Amino acid sequence: MFKSLIRVAAAAATVATFSLAGSAQAQGRITIGTNPQGTLYYTIGSGIAAALQESMQRQVTVQPFTGSSAYIPLISAGEVTVGLNSAIDVGGWYTGDTSGEALKDLRVLARLWPLRQAYITRANDGLTEIKDLEGKRVVADMTSLVAVSAVNKATLQAGGLSLDSMDLVEVSGLQAGIDALVEGSVDATAAAIGIPLTQQANATIPGGIRYLSMTGENATEDFFNETLPGVYPLEVGPTPAMPEITEPVIVSAYDIFLTVSNEMSDEEATAILTALYDAFPQLREDYPPLRGGAQDKLASPTNTVPFHPASIAFFQDKGLWTADNDAREATFAE
Repeated sequence: MFKSLIRVAAAAATVATFSLAGSAQAQGRITIGTNPQGTLYYTIGSGIAAALQESMQRQVTVQPFTGSSAYIPLISAGEVTVGLNSAIDVGGWYTGDTSGEALKDLRVLARLWPLRQAYITRANDGLTEIKDLEGKRVVADMTSLVAVSAVNKATLQAGGLSLDSMDLVEVSGLQAGIDALVEGSVDATAAAIGIPLTQQANATIPGGIRYLSMTGENATEDFFNETLPGVYPLEVGPTPAMPEITEPVIVSAYDIFLTVSNEMSDEEATAILTALYDAFPQLREDYPPLRGGAQDKLASPTNTVPFHPASIAFFQDKGLWTADNDAREATFAE
């Protein structure tokens, strides 16, 4: 974790306030859109920024937003170079299900890692499973995080609850949800496990936090395939990196991609992807969440928008492009 903090600090030093008018690519600078500081997207994005800047010898800045819903349209327009986005979130924008306007210029450059998301409570409250939230004050909608909101609701249902069996609360984003939990104004909120926000809450709340486990007949991949494709249940065990986990817990998981615009040149896309590919083994060492990904899994066919043409050529050259990738790409032409 100390290596991670050092790399984050180095990358965070490059963060600058700038106007989003005009293309970031045209300025010779690479910008990486992420969720706010303290989130997993920001932490990983900062590590990728440091690696790209070192390899490409170009200015790479991390630009945090309130949520991915704020910067996906900017990626599509080429005003933010790349972004970290879930398969759910970027897929909803691509089809138009999220905003009503399909952003068909969205492309993915590479699959990074599976994000693990869970409901969080105060450990001293004695809640252990999702079903224990019946009648409780629970954060469901996060206005700046469309995909997270969808996963929240699907997770609650997978855990055996109906949405009308709780007092559902709406907040702006992850930080607001964690703040509400710490203050005691809600009984549960959701976030990626192990991120600085959750670890800070674990240290702040007397008795720490607990991730609630999904149990029951709906806690299956088949249920998620019908309710919210791209999400799947995943068991996470205790690890020194996450002291808040003291026993195995079943949480929701979905893949995270590096997202770009189809308008990005093949040369630019190849340069970024080459730097990422070369740096990925070290990034996995420095950032434990990335250990769920791998260099040979960067082309995993779990994408919900097409791969950039330069990515396809790159992965074909590396021998990572498969018949499953071709089948997945064919679905976008239907």
